[in-house]
Parts: sequence; C-alpha cells; structure tokens
Amino acid sequence: MSLLAGEIALDGASRSFALTPDRTNTLKELFVRGGRRARHGVRALDDVDLHVAPGEAVGLIGRNGAGKTSTLRCLAGIVPLDEGRAECGGRTVSLLELGAGFGADFTGRENILLSGALHGFGRAEMEERVDRIIEFSELGDFIDAPVRAYSSGMQLRLGFSIVAHLDADVMLIDEVLAVGDESFQRKCMARIAERMAAGATLVLVSHDPTAIERICRRVVVLDGGRVAFDGQVADGLLFYHRLLGQGEERARSLRPDSHRAAVDVEELELLDEAGRPRAVFRTGEQLDVRLRLRARQAAERAVVAVEVRDQRGELCFRTDETVGALDGATDLTFSVPRLNLMGGDYDVAVGAHDQDAPASPELDRVARFAVTHSLDGEGIADLRGTWSPVGRREVVR
Repeated sequence: MSLLAGEIALDGASRSFALTPDRTNTLKELFVRGGRRARHGVRALDDVDLHVAPGEAVGLIGRNGAGKTSTLRCLAGIVPLDEGRAECGGRTVSLLELGAGFGADFTGRENILLSGALHGFGRAEMEERVDRIIEFSELGDFIDAPVRAYSSGMQLRLGFSIVAHLDADVMLIDEVLAVGDESFQRKCMARIAERMAAGATLVLVSHDPTAIERICRRVVVLDGGRVAFDGQVADGLLFYHRLLGQGEERARSLRPDSHRAAVDVEELELLDEAGRPRAVFRTGEQLDVRLRLRARQAAERAVVAVEVRDQRGELCFRTDETVGALDGATDLTFSVPRLNLMGGDYDVAVGAHDQDAPASPELDRVARFAVTHSLDGEGIADLRGTWSPVGRREVVR
C-alpha cells in the first residue's frame, strides 16, 4: 500500500545485528569448535508497529541500546529490515550522525552539492539553495575549506543547514543537535518549527526533554527494541523517567532518619491540573505541590514552608503557611495556577516546624522538575509581552 507524502509506517519491523568478535581463533577454539567462532546477536527492533501521519512531529526516546537510531536508519533506507516494513512517503532527508555522507577532502560548498545529490536533488535545485544554506550555517570563509578541517560543531552546522533547506516531506534527525552551541540549537529549533508549519513530518531522537517538548506533541518510548509507550509528550516523559527508575523517587529527603523533627514532611509530589504526577511542565501551566505532614508528637502550631530554587540553588520564590494544631498526619496542596517560570531545571524544597517557619537550610524534602524552553524568551521569570509601534517620523524627501 502506497503512503501519502509525509506519512511514515513501520509494520512488524524487526532487525537483528550479529556481534562477532573481531579476532583470530585461539588454539582452544581450534580444538573445541573446529575453528568456528561463536556468533552472538542483538535484536535492535522487535516487531515494531508505528504510524506517523503527515505533518506530525514525533519524539523518539529510550535508554541507550533501545533501538532509536536503528529505527531511523531503517526508515532512511540505510539499514534493511530482517522482517516487516519501514517506509516513508515522499522525499526523505536524514541527519543521523556528524559527517555522514560528507567527502572529507571536499569543501563545505562542494559537500552541499554532494549531499543534495545523495538525497535525490539535482544540481540546479541545489545551486538555488546554496546561498541560503551557507548563510544559515554561519561558516563564513570556512565554507570553502575542506570538511576534514571542520570541528564537530562546524560539521553539525553544515549538515543541519543542508537538511533544513531541502524542503523534504519527512525529516529524520538524531541526537546530533546536542553538539551545537545554545544559540545555534535555538536557530535549529526555529527552522524545524518553520518546516513543520509548512507541513513536513518530523521524527526526532533526543535525550533532552526540553528539545522534545519544544517541538513534538507526541512521544514514542522504545525499550529493548519494542514500543513501550506511544502518546502525549508529558505522559511519555513521565513514563520514561519511571522506566529509568527516577519517576517514583524524584522527591527525596536530605535529613537522616535519626534527625527527624517534631513536624516532618513525609511525602512530596508534583502534580498537573488533572492531578497527574509530572516532572516536566510548560510555562503557564498549573503546578500543584502535594505534601503530607506528620507530627511525631502533638504540635500546637505547625508551620510549613515551600521554596522554588533554580539549578544553581538560588532562591526564585518562598512562601510559608501556618497549619495550626496538628496531631498525626494531614495532607496539604499548594497550588500555582500559572507557572511563571521560563525554561530550565528547578527544585521545590519543603519543610515544616512547630511554632515557627523553618529556615532555608532546614527544608529537607526536595523534588526536581523541568520547565520547557521557549523560543521567544529566556531567563527565569516569564515577563513576555507584546510589541507595538508607537509612531514613526515621516521621512521628508
């Protein structure tokens, strides 16, 4: 069955790789195996079914060895399947590893034409794109230097600039974007967003949750060559954290059991508006801090404090609340209706005392969360506004 332009299909896709030791036979092997080597294999893809509609942006995540890169290579036609089907509808471009397809002795300019030819573009089609590609790459005079003299960052700039200007129906991009500097990464993300707005389909492999959140609306988690999760980004990232053994224990206590206070924060959890545990939020979303207080002896006046700190430990916000008399346990929720933090990693630290609010060093239970980055603002506080012209002087000619 033929696919629509931009459509991606994996049906019962399986691929194994043989692992054969690259060494000479030992004397023992000559006697025991008659000189035959033991062959071991790994199943990179195991009966994978996946469908991506035209115009979708899908993030592909998983642990090392989960099958992410193998999936892209099969879709790009670089590696054949053992069983099943891997197909992309329309013209497909890929950026899977630095320097792939480049001629080391050719200049950057010559490699632009070479890469276009490898992707099925004619010389005339590429020549009309050359100036835009060079400008986007910001390589300057280095565009006429041999690629063998390029750093990994320069190779990334050239490779992405080419892929981003081929106007393909399907883009397959691997972790290589992590090599570039932050400014160029933002530029890449903006260009990907432009291509998505034009109707291109994207499959992005990344270990960076903020990169996935910025672009994708769907996440597929691979584990052991199989699809372990396929759904919304926030739920997929939480599933992945739990798969790594981090999701259930992302709140931790820094206080030894032998130093428990009279009033203690026993549990801490971060939830979204729907009451689901989350570790990744967007600016403007609701964040609920759910905690359980326990008085180890009757407290006349329990007080709880909540702080938000940035990744350097600097205080972003603090508040405290008097709970009152407490004997036993009680559950509390501190709700932030609109999270006015910009992209980055943050900690929520909580603590409780009898009589007085605990000081910052005495806040002992901590939960980490991330806020996805935005293309139109940086910093900590969300102060984004609108621009409008005030008035322009007439130019008298």
